[in-house]
Formats: sequence, C-alpha cells, structure tokens
Amino acid sequence: GSNSINYSNSMGGFDFMFTYMDAGTTSNADATEYGLAYSSEINGMGFRAHGISAKADDSTGTAADEADNTEFGLNLSSGPFEVRFTTTSAETNNTVGVATADVSVNEYSATYKASDDLTVGIITQSRKDKLDTTNNPKLDETIFGANYFIMPGLRVQASYVDFDYEGATNNAGSQTNVALRIDF
Repeated sequence: GSNSINYSNSMGGFDFMFTYMDAGTTSNADATEYGLAYSSEINGMGFRAHGISAKADDSTGTAADEADNTEFGLNLSSGPFEVRFTTTSAETNNTVGVATADVSVNEYSATYKASDDLTVGIITQSRKDKLDTTNNPKLDETIFGANYFIMPGLRVQASYVDFDYEGATNNAGSQTNVALRIDF
C-alpha cells in the first residue's frame, strides 16, 4: 500500500501545498511535491505567479533512479483577456545520479472570452531535450481553439493544431478536431 501526507494553506494571496507519498516497503517510488503561488489584483488586472517542484524516486522502473520536475508560471487577466506563460523542466537521473534526460517546455497562451458562451484562444509551445545530442529532439506546436456552450451541459469544442517535430525522424503536419461534449 501507499501512505501519503498532504498539507495546504492559504493566507494573504499566498497558496502553499506540500505532499509526500511513501510507496511502501516493497517499492522505492516515493514522491515529494511542494508548490507556492501568489495571486492578487492591481488596477483591475489580475495576476498569479506560481512555482512547483516534484521529485520521485524509482520513476522509470529502474531501481534507484529519480525524476526532478519544476514548473514556474505567470497568468495575467483583464476583463475578457487572459495571457499565460509557463516553463517546465523534467530531469531524469540514473542510478549514480547522472542526468539522462532534461526536457524543457516553454508555453505561451492567450484567451479571449467573446461572450458567456464563446471562448477562443491560442497556445504555442516549444519542447526540447537538452541532453539528447544524438537526435536533438525538438517539438514546436501551435494550437488554435474555441469552446462554445450551446446550452447548459452541451458544448462544441474545436481546435486546429500545427506541429513541427525534429529528431531521429522529422515530422510536421496539422490536425483539426471538433467534438460535441455533454456534461451531466
């Protein structure tokens, strides 16, 4: 079985959380997470800054390896507009503590709430493994999306994705998705 300790608290615009999970005596897959966020408003513009760190042992099924993940972000909102920037790093270390992967992701997004029923947005992201110098994998992606509420519990979601992957096998293309979502 697994045992965990969770703690969170909020005070004066600050939110703090801490989690520890012990995977038990037969597993080394213990995990620790902690995060801090601050939210406020200045002259009608809301903002939120956050940082999160997570560490997990035995993360890939190889005994004694570990994964270290961090995320930092900033959200700004004013009226129907919201912009967001997030940067993440995911590093995997082998059994002797040497980093074997270091994937970084930068994501930018902007949304506009055109009405109570329609929100449109764009997301761009760039992802790269800084340690893989053999294949130099890199993914650039742009997503355009819309979410329209037809009536309570029923909405149409549409997106267009354009991607460009460079690595061992290069791949580029696009994809269009339309979905009807029903919420009960």
